[in-house]
Amino acid sequence: MCSKTIRAQAQAVEDIGNITELNGITRVVRDKPYESAIDFSLNSMDRLETAKGRMGVTFRDETTIRLTEHSNVVIDEFVFDPNPSKSSMALNFVKGTGRFISSKKPRIPKDNITIRTNSATVGIRGTDFTITVKETGESLIILLPDETGEASGEIIVYTALGEVVLNKPYEATTVYNLESPPTPSVILDLTLDQIDNMLIVNPPKERETVTDESSTSNSANILDTDFLEFDELEQDALDSESELEYTELDIDYLATNFLEDLLDVIQEVDELSKASGSLGNQGVEGTKIGYDSETQISSFVNDSEIKLIRQVQDKLELRVSKDGSTAIRIDQEGKVNQVRVNGGTESYINIKQGT
Repeated sequence: MCSKTIRAQAQAVEDIGNITELNGITRVVRDKPYESAIDFSLNSMDRLETAKGRMGVTFRDETTIRLTEHSNVVIDEFVFDPNPSKSSMALNFVKGTGRFISSKKPRIPKDNITIRTNSATVGIRGTDFTITVKETGESLIILLPDETGEASGEIIVYTALGEVVLNKPYEATTVYNLESPPTPSVILDLTLDQIDNMLIVNPPKERETVTDESSTSNSANILDTDFLEFDELEQDALDSESELEYTELDIDYLATNFLEDLLDVIQEVDELSKASGSLGNQGVEGTKIGYDSETQISSFVNDSEIKLIRQVQDKLELRVSKDGSTAIRIDQEGKVNQVRVNGGTESYINIKQGT
């Protein structure tokens, strides 16, 4: 056997998968940063990083992950053995958002697959889920449905102080750190379209209408980028347009990570809920004080007002007088909730968001 064939076989043993989708500025860090490319071969201990870009990876067992902008994932371990019981996978989501879809073929036992963040460990049972990790370590994990609309599997999210099992479509939990238990699970009002739009790697190409030498030259200059200066590529070129009016109705799910926004809201709700303590009903009908999993409304009471928060595709935040008598109708994307404060006889508020 020639030496060239031996080298090729050795490389094949090391390769654990490759990049199958790519858009924008990304890289793979190994012994040094490498500019990523379609079919780029991956090894254990590679670090996948995205700046203003997205990346899709397919492993040898056909497990896939998709990463949004500003994500950082380390392939801690990938062992692919002819004997499935000896195969294993371990990923470390450092920051950002990714979707993990395990292989439908039993090539790696699910008990041998582990996903870690700085705040939690996720054990999976043949599943499809998203994971969002803030730079400060807090995590949001959401179980997604399969093609029939049923739960795609089961997730166990655990820390040193407890665990939560997710086994329903769009069931989610948040984790603050390894020294606190995961929050009780809730069902989020999401759709796969929202998730897919946010994680799409290669959106449809726009038809080119102008072609000249300068544009060709600018494209060629991309090859001159120094990927060792990766931080410089994360500058937001839209900062100069900050004066433009922007509302939540202008959200483009192809350009923003709404799951990170959702994680921020959940944290705020949890902190307000703890501050509110045990408040009883406080004259509120139609939803519970604190978080109500049925209405997905979080209600908080202080000395002078009642605050209602509901975050799904659109965000609602409403404050009314604690002593007033108000009827409130909330219609978000066709989901209607009716809340009454002190009987709701003095004033009426009707809120409609979405189509």
